[in-house]
Amino acid sequence: MGCLLAAIVRSPCAKKGWLRIFRNLLVFLGGTLIAVSATPLLPSLYLLLFFAISLWACTEWRWQRLSGRLVWCSRILAILTILVVVSFELPYHALPKIGPLEYPVLGIIGDSITAGAGDTSGPTWPVRFAEPHAVTVRDQARPGATVATALRQAKAMAPDENLILLEIGGNDILGGTTPEAFEAGLEGLLALVCQPGRTVVMFELPLPPSYNRYGLIQRRLAGQYGVQLVPKRVLLGVLLDGGATLDTIHLSQEGHQRMTATLWSILGGAFEAASVQDQPHRLR
Repeated sequence: MGCLLAAIVRSPCAKKGWLRIFRNLLVFLGGTLIAVSATPLLPSLYLLLFFAISLWACTEWRWQRLSGRLVWCSRILAILTILVVVSFELPYHALPKIGPLEYPVLGIIGDSITAGAGDTSGPTWPVRFAEPHAVTVRDQARPGATVATALRQAKAMAPDENLILLEIGGNDILGGTTPEAFEAGLEGLLALVCQPGRTVVMFELPLPPSYNRYGLIQRRLAGQYGVQLVPKRVLLGVLLDGGATLDTIHLSQEGHQRMTATLWSILGGAFEAASVQDQPHRLR
């Protein structure tokens, strides 16, 4: 979006020469990055953006034959459209705010990113999360889990687990689960997990190009069930950190340590109550 905005702002000075080439490159780069990011915007917002940018591009191409007012109107419309689209997306980039819980017990539902796979030389991040902070963590993560099979994990959770973290859905994307099956499985999981008195937090899925629908489903159901989403940049930030993974997906020991620090910065607020200091840590 920044590339597109920069291209539009520079248009009055980019009628010919290298400035015009630079502007066109910004448009190409911006459009490519939007497509690759698979940002799960509403289809109506994508259509609005496509219409506004196409109209602006056409008026810039024929600017010599059009009135100056029409050209400027197309620029203003394109800028306003970008700002509207960004305003819809920005809330999903904010980190969850978890307030203190009186007796927090963290329950985790996840797949092999949490359960660990391939590197048994040290503890997984749930163990690292529990021990130094003396908090209670119950890890139900299982390698290969999907939103459908995670129902078994959810049924094993105890009623006192009042802070739930969901790290699930990656195997659905990689394994070819249809959007319809993904929606049914995730809705069943959230219906079981989201109980009164519980705070539920879920990692937003990093999506391959053209997989926007999965993100739309996840965002809609998160809003429906009051689940707080962790922006996908958080998980990507861990996975893309040098040395954090064994195979670009599964965490190394360095990756588990990085995940521990990252999640404590997000979930640590739940453990700030003074009563927590007297609780022995447990991990199951």
